Parts: sequence; C-alpha cells; structure tokens
Amino acid sequence: MQQDDENKEQKHVLEAMNQGHIRVAVVGNVDAGKSTLIGTLCHCKLDDGNGSNRLLVSKFKHEIESGRTSTITTHLMSYDSTGKTIIPPKNVGRYSESFVAKHAHEKTAALIDLAGHEKYFKTTIQGLSRGFADYAFVLVNASQSLTYMTIHHLQLCHMCGIPVIVVITKVDAAPPDVLQHTRKKIAEALRSPEIGKKPYAIRKEGDIDIVCDKTHALAPLFEISCVTGEGLDLLRKMIYVLPKRRMHMKKRDRPFEFLIEEVFEGVTGVGTVLSGFVNCGQAAKGDTLYIGPLKDATFMKTVVKSIHVAQTAVDEVWAGHSACFAVSLSKAQRRMLSRKGMVMQKEPLEEPAIAFTGEICLAKGDAVTMVKGQTQTTMHILHLKQTCKLDDFEIIDARGMSTSGADQKTVLRPGQRARAKFSFLQGPQYIRKGMRVILREGHVRGIGLITKVHVDDGEGGDANGEEHGTG
Repeated sequence: MQQDDENKEQKHVLEAMNQGHIRVAVVGNVDAGKSTLIGTLCHCKLDDGNGSNRLLVSKFKHEIESGRTSTITTHLMSYDSTGKTIIPPKNVGRYSESFVAKHAHEKTAALIDLAGHEKYFKTTIQGLSRGFADYAFVLVNASQSLTYMTIHHLQLCHMCGIPVIVVITKVDAAPPDVLQHTRKKIAEALRSPEIGKKPYAIRKEGDIDIVCDKTHALAPLFEISCVTGEGLDLLRKMIYVLPKRRMHMKKRDRPFEFLIEEVFEGVTGVGTVLSGFVNCGQAAKGDTLYIGPLKDATFMKTVVKSIHVAQTAVDEVWAGHSACFAVSLSKAQRRMLSRKGMVMQKEPLEEPAIAFTGEICLAKGDAVTMVKGQTQTTMHILHLKQTCKLDDFEIIDARGMSTSGADQKTVLRPGQRARAKFSFLQGPQYIRKGMRVILREGHVRGIGLITKVHVDDGEGGDANGEEHGTG
C-alpha cells in the first residue's frame, strides 16, 4: 500500500514538472526588484520595503550582503485546482520544492533568477542560453525608466526567440510624471525595429485572456508593487494561464541526452551528483550511462544510483525534466568532471565536434567587427560555453543565399548575416545540428544556428558530419 502511494506521488510529480511546467526567466537592470518579486510570488508574502522577501530566495552570503544576484538560481511555484498559489508551510524548511510539486494540481512554474548588474551579464547570457525558458519577465524600475542593461536584456530575449512580459516594479514609490515617462520609454523600445512588439497594458483579468496566446506579437505590460500588492494577483493569473511553448515531451522517443549544468562532489551519503536538463530521451535508476566528452574526446562509463526531480526521489525521468543524478564514479573519474559542457548518454552516438558551421547574424549597433582567421569569441551553445575562432565565412542574405561572389570579404560587420565556420580552442565538444548559438564578447555580438558539425577525421583535419534532430 505504501509502495503504491509512493508510485502515485512520483508519477504526479513527474507529470507536474513536465507537461504542466513552464520556465520563466526573470531579467532586468540591477535594483529592479527581481529577487524580491520572486520571493513575493513564491511565498505570497508582501515585502517590507527593505528587501525582506529577497532574503527568502538569496542563497549566498555575498548576495545577501550586497543585495545583488550574481548566480543562476531557480525557484518553484505551483497552483491548486482553483488557480491559487500553493504556499509552502514554514516547517518544510527553506527549500520546499518537494512540497510545492507534490501538492500542485496541474500547473507549476520555475522562476529563473538572473543577475542584473553589467558585471554579471555573461552569467545572465549563460542562464538564458541553458535555461530553456518559455517566457521572460523583463523588470523595469518605475523610478529609473529604461536603462542600458534593460535594453540589452530585451534584445537578448528577442534574439533567443523568448516572448517578453514587461513588469514595471515599485510603482508605489514613483511620482506620476516619472511613471508616465517610464511607460513611454518602454513602448518606444518595444516598438523599435530590433524588437517589433506592441505593448499591451494589463489592467484587468480580461486583458490576460486576450494576450496569453498572442505573446509572439504583443508584449504584456504589468505595473506592480511588492509592498502594497498592486498588480500581483494579475501577474500570478498570467503565469497560471500561460501555455507551455517548449514541447520536450515529444522528444521522449529519441536517444537519451542529459545536459550537465552543475557537478556537486562529496555530497554526504550520496557522492557525486550531476544537475542539469534532460533534453531528449528517457533514463531510469540503475541504467548504465556515459559521460563526456572528456579532453581526449572519450566518454567514461557510470551507473545511476538515484534520481531526484524537484527534491523528490523518482525511478525515471524523460525529456523536459530538470533533474539531479547521483552516479557511481571512481576517484580518478571524479577528477575528470571539472570540464564544463559535458553530456550524459546511454551510448556515445556521435563523435565530439572540433568545429561547426552555422548561419549567424551579428547584432546592429555594435562597433566591433569580426576578422576571418583572427577573431576569437565566446560561444554559448545551450549549456556549453567555450572560446571559438572564426576560420572562414561567406556573406548571405535573409534566404541563406551567398552574396559574396568572387569578391571574398575578410571582415564581418555588425548587422550582416553570414555562413561561418568556427573551431573550438579548448578541445572537442558535443553539439548537434540545429542548436542555437550566442556569440559574446563583453555583450552579445550575434546569434545563429548550427547547420553542420565537423569531427576529427584522425589525420589532423576534419570531416563533415550531419546530425538528426534539433536542439
């Protein structure tokens, strides 16, 4: 009887964290109130005006002392059958994801808290690249209007194809004329050619029904205060009705692919734990899996000891789950886990890539150019981040047709599209055709899609490899 109850509980958590689960990235300038809003939404408790709710979600001492988020953290909220937010009781502790997931009716939402300070912008890019966000909340301080970093966040979300929902915070502290100026600047930024969205102010529940399935063209605009509670009920309702965009569950029949985001060593009573996202396929406790690629392009064998989803022990996971795997590794194998951007598979099906070709578009307004054979830039490919060198390129038009002709150019300028080849400078990596690429050098320089993967032919050169499916 107890076993049956545990199986039902597992099944409920797995379904709630998959089919009814959406992921929302929370971005915006420093001091816009991102962590405070997340604490307010998850705990249904008003802030005291001094950041008390921020302390409910901050995990590191330096973040608590400085008031600035510098890491990527995820916080879970869920709804009951009536659409009300489930509030975790105090006796479940600070990390209450298990309670929230078990008591969810159908809908759960993961709020991804990202850094707002320019110093941590590369961390924000990494969070958006690997976060598989369905939507993005772009927070704007009502008293500060639109800042340089807020515009960068808006453009980055748009380039990644993530629908944006603009949230004006701290409206209780903004004079009416300043608030009106902020609204005007936001509307101008959304209507700009770089973004091309129409702002739609949400003032009642009926407005939510209008925009919830039109976020590809409209940008919902909320005005809230975490101190007075103004607009919070509308924002919770919006999260509840937002449809899921990323249908990873359709990739359940593909070969298993787990993107390793974090590695935790020496967990008491457990050992090595791998945290990440199941991009496709399915796996169960006791399966034999392979982790890699290592620096020598090989994979190492391991066995799954246990799996957790939302701090709940489960027997299996499938595409679309954020999960933690406890794996069995020797001391020598654990030393090899220091490499970033690895994956875990049931079989290493593809050769690790030493280079790739992709169709990229450089961002406008950036004065930095890229020179063939010389430029090195940081690439974000889902959870992977590595320095790449621009080996070759040809200018293309919007249809993907070459426009270089006989006059081959050596400099790629802002606003241009190109079919470019990049090589990894820190060893081979696991990538596939169709994965999204973000080019970063300080700020975002461009974005694109991988069209061809190049693997080592064993003779110092490379061979072209085509891959099924998309990222």
